[in-house]
Amino acid sequence: MADVRRTPVRAGYPPRRLTAVVLAIGAIALGAFAVSAIGETTSRAITSTSPVAVVVVGERTEERLVAHRRGSRYAPFRFVIVELPDGTTADVRSDDLAVGADAAVYRSSTGDVFETPPQAPGPLEWAVCASAVAGTLALGAGAVRSMVPAKQS
Repeated sequence: MADVRRTPVRAGYPPRRLTAVVLAIGAIALGAFAVSAIGETTSRAITSTSPVAVVVVGERTEERLVAHRRGSRYAPFRFVIVELPDGTTADVRSDDLAVGADAAVYRSSTGDVFETPPQAPGPLEWAVCASAVAGTLALGAGAVRSMVPAKQS
């Protein structure tokens, strides 16, 4: 009879290929999240804002979905319409700015307008990005490692 080498069955474990596929899919998903998070955090870090003097010309209320620990609900948000020095208008979420008043708002280098300058990303956000990259590498290494057969002594 021919000498047939069989892979020993690992009792209680799924097949190696299934483990590798699941780990690879997890690595791809976490890697996509990492790229997205790093891109968003980096764009917030390099965006600069400058104060701009505007005139508040109108207001409106918009219902938006708000998450709460007991479920989601719609809540009203007040937006004011401001006229920028170049004659264009922009919407700014604000509970304090009055219609007809002169105000100072912050315009980002991307053209967005804010009532207060946005916060730069903190150490926690950078740590989440780094953890996502580390997790992606660990899952990828686990996927490759799960395909390597165990040494038998």
